[in-house]
Amino acid sequence: MVRCEACRKDVPEGNRFCIFCGAVLTPPPIYSGIVAPEGFAEKPEGLVTWSKKIPLITNPYLVLQCIVIPLGIGVVMGSFLSLITGGEWDLLLMMLIIGAGFSVLMLIIMLVLQLVTGGGLMTEFFISSEGVAHKAGSTTKTLDRVSAGGSAVLGSMPGTGAGLLAMSQENNMLAWEEVRYVSVYPRVSSIVLRSKYLISPVVLYCTDENFQGILAMIKKYAPAIATTRL
Repeated sequence: MVRCEACRKDVPEGNRFCIFCGAVLTPPPIYSGIVAPEGFAEKPEGLVTWSKKIPLITNPYLVLQCIVIPLGIGVVMGSFLSLITGGEWDLLLMMLIIGAGFSVLMLIIMLVLQLVTGGGLMTEFFISSEGVAHKAGSTTKTLDRVSAGGSAVLGSMPGTGAGLLAMSQENNMLAWEEVRYVSVYPRVSSIVLRSKYLISPVVLYCTDENFQGILAMIKKYAPAIATTRL
């Protein structure tokens, strides 16, 4: 048995988190064969890593992104084209329709992928005394490039922009001093960490077993300004 320093209860050996309060029991070992993401030290203190399939069509965070991003890009591009052509606002409507069509296409693709992959796309997650990070799996990277390339060939600027944005977020890391906002979604065991610029967030999709432990680490390491509501 191992004694939890937080709640002082005995926990069976082999657990990295307290089964009673979720606190980290001891500095977790560095798992062999796992390479820390770019930005982390070779062996950062207290590194915890895990892999999980990210749910797609059942994930409200991703569904919202699939709707907002193409429509947002369509509004920006349509407004720009309308202005430079002297007020041809039909271009804005056209770009909005293209963006909406691409949103529907992305949602269909997400549904198919969730069915084909048996639950979603595999992703690696990292948290340590330095910060948090996630690394997309090979399937996700391939899909992002196919999406961006296919949209470019078809002449869809909203689709191309959404694909390029997805590529830029395949490997994200946030140091603790950069974290300003933390959003917790217990229903799907996920935690979103953002910088003050609200771009390139790191989303941690936890397992049912480690969710409370990861949340405890965030409360320990993240700036107080980001954890006051946790």
